[in-house]
Amino acid sequence: MSRVAKRYAKALFALAKEESLLNEVGKDLALISAFNQQSADFSTFLSNPIINEKDKIKVLREMFRGKVQALTLNFLSLLSEKRRIPFLPQAAEEFRLMMLDYAGEVEGELISAQKLSPEQIDKIKAKVERITGKTVFLAEKVDKTVLGGFIVKVEDWVLDNSIRYQLAKLREQLAAR
Repeated sequence: MSRVAKRYAKALFALAKEESLLNEVGKDLALISAFNQQSADFSTFLSNPIINEKDKIKVLREMFRGKVQALTLNFLSLLSEKRRIPFLPQAAEEFRLMMLDYAGEVEGELISAQKLSPEQIDKIKAKVERITGKTVFLAEKVDKTVLGGFIVKVEDWVLDNSIRYQLAKLREQLAAR
């Protein structure tokens, strides 16, 4: 994530919080992000350096007037005015992550060699929640290279309980003797 996107998202988050509009602005950014992902024309329009910033602001205001909060429209205008509109998708994602953190929630990834049972997932999730102190949402992924066990990735830490990792540790211990 770029520092520019983080800085703008942080400023928007602070303003939205101050005005008690966090959820509304979060929904607005989710709507705009979804539109950006679904429409190649919109994405191209945002990143096109040939279109001047005043025209971009005018089009954005016309597109989203009545559909998003005034604060969100002002944010879009500011990004465009400062020639930072290409950072909109990253800023929206950063805002979403800030919303999760503010709510005491975090997203992560659970990687295993085969599909785990709901009971196994619940046990792993409970352990990760105890470690992080947050409500955890785990996206499940099956990866045959794990061999067995599981790997959990949450924010910037990894819990590797895979057989592949265990074998690598054992190999290192044997090589050290």
